[in-house]
Amino acid sequence: MPDMFSNTTVLLLCGLVVALAQLIYATVGFGAGMFSIALLALILPDLSAAVAMLLILTLVTEVWVLAHAWRQARIRLLLGLLPTTVIGLYVGTNLLAAGDATGLKRVLGLVVASAGAWFLYQERTANRRIANDTPNGQPLPKKKMRWIGLPAGLLAGGLAGLFGTGGPPVIFLLKTYRLDKGAFRATLLWFFLLLSILRGASYVRADLLTRDELIAAVWLLPAAVLGIIAGMAVHRRLSEQHFGTAISLLLTCLGIVLVVTGGK
Repeated sequence: MPDMFSNTTVLLLCGLVVALAQLIYATVGFGAGMFSIALLALILPDLSAAVAMLLILTLVTEVWVLAHAWRQARIRLLLGLLPTTVIGLYVGTNLLAAGDATGLKRVLGLVVASAGAWFLYQERTANRRIANDTPNGQPLPKKKMRWIGLPAGLLAGGLAGLFGTGGPPVIFLLKTYRLDKGAFRATLLWFFLLLSILRGASYVRADLLTRDELIAAVWLLPAAVLGIIAGMAVHRRLSEQHFGTAISLLLTCLGIVLVVTGGK
């Protein structure tokens, strides 16, 4: 058993978290990173090792889901994010490598709680906007999108480097494009796939992704695969809005717990 897991109970708890997280990811395309790292920060003592391990598992999910849905993606919408995302990723990775564990967990809690509250607000207002929204409608003018995309990429890269949770800024950006459910998920997962590749290189350079994290990911891979299969089934059958509301509430509660406890 990898050193990351002190006993069988810890391994099983981590497997349960990973399975649920990949179910969320395969279903809605976001929220899994915040869900899993918030819980694993309470279970495992080493935050940076947990973040690096989850990178491997989410990469598996991204490749698997996109193999079935890549044609729905609108990749061009993401190109303007990449330059500042790389800068943010570099800064976030260095902070993760040098940061205080308890302090970082409290920051993570604040990020998770804020994102959960924002997602919840978006879900609650979705019905009010649906009459005016058109699937795959026109985006904002290019000049406005350029100014929104630069800080969104920087913030997404910074959060991804620190915690593997770079979704909220990109989700906010893609919401302005009025994409349908399938296009939204596929486009978001393409961004996360590119980000995961960049994060992997950055973590290796910073000595955050080592043989130990790879072995731990292999041990949890069966749980991740079960979560992916379940999530793809749920995506086809369940109301994404109701599922997203439940995830938003859960993320908000987990974030508050991390802020209060510091992961102890």
